[in-house]
Amino acid sequence: MKLRILLLTAIFLSNFASMSASDSLIPKKDFGLEEGLLPEDIATFPELKTWAIYQSYELEPDAPHLGLQDYICRMVPETGLQFLLEKQVISKSTVYLYLDLTRYRPLKGSKFKPRKLNILVNGRPKISVYVDRNQNFTNPVEIPLEPSEYPDGKIYVDLVPSHNSLGRFWGIWDAYVLENRLDAKN
Repeated sequence: MKLRILLLTAIFLSNFASMSASDSLIPKKDFGLEEGLLPEDIATFPELKTWAIYQSYELEPDAPHLGLQDYICRMVPETGLQFLLEKQVISKSTVYLYLDLTRYRPLKGSKFKPRKLNILVNGRPKISVYVDRNQNFTNPVEIPLEPSEYPDGKIYVDLVPSHNSLGRFWGIWDAYVLENRLDAKN
């Protein structure tokens, strides 16, 4: 009996260690409280939810993908935001960059003006995210990347709001790169 318990414990711990080791290989950025930022550069879910209520919007919470749900958001200034993810080029297959952006839904009677966020990877335009009263995007935003797009393993992501986006409407909860597409269950 003791041997069975010992074997089951060893199997569990080895599976847990392999899951933790593979998770640590995933390039990710969770935008926690970074030093040197202005107070308006970082927002928490309660702060953004309060702002959204005053605008007659409903805020979608930080998604729990990969255990990155910390409810802390890095706001995107009007001038844009750039950050770096590093990914070893192991295979010659497509990888997927995921961005968990702040997303609002207009409530009845709100003034929800159209806004666009341009997303560039290593200086090249990849996708534009557009929102208005009748159209919204799906989180997390998926961007396929070929190994030739990041030959040195560096993935510079630029988030650039359209010129009519005044203030800090856009924000990013998390960013990560996966070898395989994210399943709906993750």
